[in-house]
Amino acid sequence: MDDVVADFIAADDSELMQMQMLKGEDLRGALDNPSAREALASDRLAGPYGHIIVDEAQELTDAQWHMLLDRCPSKSFTIVGDPAQARHGFLQTWDERLSHLGLNVEEVHLSINYRTPAEVMSEAEPVIRAVIPHANVPRSVRQSGVPVRHICTEGIPSLVSAWLGSHSEGIVCVITMEPDSWNVIRTERVTVMGPAEVKGLEFDLVIVVDPQRFGTGVQGGVDRYVSMTRATSEMVTAAHQTSV
Repeated sequence: MDDVVADFIAADDSELMQMQMLKGEDLRGALDNPSAREALASDRLAGPYGHIIVDEAQELTDAQWHMLLDRCPSKSFTIVGDPAQARHGFLQTWDERLSHLGLNVEEVHLSINYRTPAEVMSEAEPVIRAVIPHANVPRSVRQSGVPVRHICTEGIPSLVSAWLGSHSEGIVCVITMEPDSWNVIRTERVTVMGPAEVKGLEFDLVIVVDPQRFGTGVQGGVDRYVSMTRATSEMVTAAHQTSV
């Protein structure tokens, strides 16, 4: 226990040096108590933990945050989240969102986008600004040299076939509200998914089908933005002829 506490304190680079509290017997006891050991014996993922990393944190409810707090007596978290990708809305600051849970927030904004090329971001940024005007949109550091294309849905099969033929590596994703109805041949390099499924993923070529059908309001705008920014190289939007 002394070694574990010493490691936590040595690794603490926060301004408040919160890990110093582990020198007290009360918090040290919270890290090592019989009930916790019994839970750990039956479930090795039950905790408690000295530090927790939370990804996609913008989606967590208060109940889910309390579940994590119960497993982290030190209240030491690394929280990664983008309010611009919160499907159900995220209008608070992170401090407003987490302070009432007893967490002191030191916030850092990402300003550089390494994944999505500038050509895609130039079309994706207005989409998210329309529903979240103050969204943090990072700046792309590279250009793909391939402009965003707009086609009819009937051209998707030939587009996918041509792209695969000219690229020996890479993954294609068709993002649509009706993934089960598409007859695109799915392979290890071709997948069809719904907009709510692609968060956190990335693909070389992304084809967004009828993005205006993704919905209205914040959720629809976020789904469009997230879908578009899955592209690491090229993005194509496709629309049915009747909606062009």
